[in-house]
Amino acid sequence: MYIAAFSPAELRDLSQTPIIPVTADNGVVRHLLPVQCYFKGDSQAQFHSKLFTFVDFGSPANTFLGACGVKREPSVEEIAKILLDNPRQFYELSGGREK
Repeated sequence: MYIAAFSPAELRDLSQTPIIPVTADNGVVRHLLPVQCYFKGDSQAQFHSKLFTFVDFGSPANTFLGACGVKREPSVEEIAKILLDNPRQFYELSGGREK
């Protein structure tokens, strides 16, 4: 499948469509928007993996998903939003004051 076969409007629509299957720790599969996911990588911090969803479906699929809105890593703004949306969870996941 070639990305060029999709118009920018179609890729925008796909970015807002829950097409990425993610399996939770309890085995339940849910589907997320591409803009809610990030690619796994060597620099992926363990802390970030508790706050954000990281995926890797292989090179061809990842190229397509990147065109649909999956990003390499969370931005500072996205991390700040998580912190502001749920400061207690952020604090607990970070390991408390020491970390």
